[in-house]
Order: sequence, then structure tokens, then C-alpha cells
Amino acid sequence: MQGFQVVVPEIIFHDSRNKLENHFSKEITQQYFWQTIFSSIDEANSLFAELEIPKKDSILLGVSMGGFIANGIYANNPEIAGLININGSGSFLLSEIIFREIDSRPPLSSEEIEKMISYDPMTKTKAISPMLLMHGEEDTIVSIKGQEDYYAFLTGGTVAEDVEFLKYEHINHTVSKEMTEDLIRWLEENFKR
Repeated sequence: MQGFQVVVPEIIFHDSRNKLENHFSKEITQQYFWQTIFSSIDEANSLFAELEIPKKDSILLGVSMGGFIANGIYANNPEIAGLININGSGSFLLSEIIFREIDSRPPLSSEEIEKMISYDPMTKTKAISPMLLMHGEEDTIVSIKGQEDYYAFLTGGTVAEDVEFLKYEHINHTVSKEMTEDLIRWLEENFKR
């Protein structure tokens, strides 16, 4: 892709790793969403080592759950070259609170909050490498509020040259042609090959 080597790791509960029957059923999502994200974050360093991929040359890209995963890996590895989070969130705790409100589920327990915070990019030191956050304003699956909260955390209410946040009108939980074009432009501007 545009002169980049692309690696697409297989995450747990997908494809050949104990695939679940229906990823999108509410019960399955509620039970496995965060387990998949946390497990993927935990496995990242082993994947980099096994594939002999230098983190300093790696740009993480994730969409939806993959955006959460990429953001979590990035937040724990400040030497990574860049992050692209599409329709995901870097504000784990807020996103889970929103998910629970939408589903009319009880609030998180103190133990669940503690675990969520231990992985939440909002509790990590901001990396200095370039970040691109993209989100559809009409997203009914993952609220844009999580991306907005993370962007506010990263920028402290000011303009940051290393963080770009693009919002897309009339876009739900998908990747549009305009988003793809903006992603390629961002890569070309930040990582000339």
C-alpha cells in the first residue's frame, strides 16, 4: 500500500483463533469486545519480536475494534512511528460507559474500572509521533465522543501539529472514499517513501 509493507495480524476469536459464531450479536460483543482488545494489546510486543519488525518503523492502523487495539498498543509503545485510528477510540473508559448507557447495562464495578484504566490510553504518556484520528459523525456503533475525548487529552485544548482529527459528516460506522483519500494524503505528508 503506497510503498508500505502491510501486516494484518489475526486476533483472538476471529478466523482460526477460536472464531465466534456471530461477532455482532449484542451478547457476544459485550462478553468478548474488551477481552479481545486487551489480549491483542498484550500480544503486540511478541508479534513485533517474532516478525522482527522495528517499532520505530511501524505505523499502526485500526478500524473500529482495531482502532481501539491500535491505540492501546501505540499508547504503550511511544517509539512507534505513528497511529491511525478510524472509528475507534483512545478513551477506553468513556467508551465503555457510553456502550453501557446505550445497552442499559449496569455501571462498571470498581474492579472493572481498575482493569479498564490499566489499558486506557488516556492514562498513558502522550507519544510524540504523528497521529491521525478519523471518525464518522453519525457513527451509531462507536460513539465519536471517545475520539473527541482522546483528542482533547492529546492536545490539551490547543492545536497540536502531530495530531490530526478528521470528522466526517453523514458517515456512520464505515470507511468512506474521502476517508481513504485523507489517510493516503496523511501518510504521504508524514511518511514520505
